[in-house]
Amino acid sequence: MDRYCNEKDIEICAVTQHILSHTIVIITVYRSSTGNIAYFLDNLETALNQVYNNTVNIILCGGFNINYLSDNQNKQALNSLLTSYSLYSVTDFPTRIHNNSNTMIDNIITNKFKNENYSI
Repeated sequence: MDRYCNEKDIEICAVTQHILSHTIVIITVYRSSTGNIAYFLDNLETALNQVYNNTVNIILCGGFNINYLSDNQNKQALNSLLTSYSLYSVTDFPTRIHNNSNTMIDNIITNKFKNENYSI
């Protein structure tokens, strides 16, 4: 995944685990709030394309710096990309609480329909 990394735009790494008859790919990602969103999405898509197939369980987690508590263009663009890989956010609470503001800029995303027994 090193070839997709670019400071502030996307930092990404992955590990593949084979447990019994299951293959799980755990991907961690970070995007700075000042990073280029188009570069982030393009490289995330390329990385997902590298690991995705119908039999792999994917857990994508990290600091996306895209607030999922509000409807915005970056959230819509990320969701559009993720749904094309059958990936959905499973985080349903604020991940950052500071003074009078709440945001959900850290996220856990998975192909949850394959993995219905999960807990955050």
